[in-house]
Order: sequence, then structure tokens, then C-alpha cells
Amino acid sequence: MGIFKAIGKLFLVLEDSAASQNVPFTDEDFTRKLFPNGIWDLVIQLAAFVVLLVVVFFIAYKPVKKMVAKRREYVASQIASAEEANRVAQEAAAKKDVTIEEGKAEAGRIVAEARIEAQKEAARILSEAEQSASEKKKQADIDIELAKQKSKDDVYREIVDVAIAASSQVLNREVNQKDNERLVNEFLEDLKDEKK
Repeated sequence: MGIFKAIGKLFLVLEDSAASQNVPFTDEDFTRKLFPNGIWDLVIQLAAFVVLLVVVFFIAYKPVKKMVAKRREYVASQIASAEEANRVAQEAAAKKDVTIEEGKAEAGRIVAEARIEAQKEAARILSEAEQSASEKKKQADIDIELAKQKSKDDVYREIVDVAIAASSQVLNREVNQKDNERLVNEFLEDLKDEKK
């Protein structure tokens, strides 16, 4: 701001001098004011220029340099933060992929174990069913044999009773045990012969 004021004052002075002389401002006037003829004028202008440089250095250059340095640090920190966030995101993505793969492997293992367990359970149930059916069949066979035997025994007793009753009537006397056994055996042999 100080520089612009100084330049503005210089132009005002030039205008005033030109106006006071009622002569328009010429190029020679401007050149004479800008480049002095005397050594003292040159020294004063150089000193003013050095003062101007010092003022610009402290007022403009240092603050601008500090602001640029702060901005550079801010940008560098933002880049570092972004790189760190990117690295963390990539690590998280890699961990996510690993976790997903582990989850898939675990799910596959669980499904395989469940299949094996189901097959074992099915085989066990099938084996139990076959064993139960086999036991029931054996029991049914035993029950059938017992029923056949009982039936035979019942038929045998009935035959014996009928044969004793018939022989008692045919012989008109009481049949003893020996006669009874002989008659029954003969009758049974006759039945066997008829079946053949």
C-alpha cells in the first residue's frame, strides 16, 4: 500500500508542477523526475528504492513466504493423511477379502460336516430300521412257529380225543394209554401218507 501511495504522490507532484506552469506534462518532465541529473538525486532515489525494497520485504515477502510455507505444510499433511487413509482402507479391504474367504471356507467346511453327519445319521437310522425289521421278522417267525406248533398240538389233541372217543365206541370198552398211543400213531401215519 505504501508503494502505491508514493507513486500516487509522485504523479500528483508532477501534475501540480505541470499545472502550476500551465504547461502540459511532457515526456521530458517525466524522464527528468524519474532519472535525476545530479548525484544527490540519484542517491536519494536509490535510498528510497532500498527502503521500498526493505518495506516490501518485511510487509509483503515474509508474510507471503510464511503463508506459502503454512499452505505447503497443510497440503503435505493432507496428502500424508490421505495416503494413510488410503493405506488403511486398502488394508481393511484386504482383511475384508481374507475374512470373506475364511467365512466361505468355514461355511463349506460346516456344510461338508453337516452332509457327513447327515449321511451317518441316515445310515444309522437305516441300520436301526433294518435291525428292527429283522428282529420283528425273527419274532414273527418265532410267533408263527409257536402258533404252528400250538396249532399242531391242538389238532393232535383233538385228533387224539376224537380217536379215543371213536375207538371207545368201536371197541365198546375203555381204551388204555398203550392202546391210545398206538391208535394215534397209526392215525397220524395215515395222515402223513395221504399228504404225500
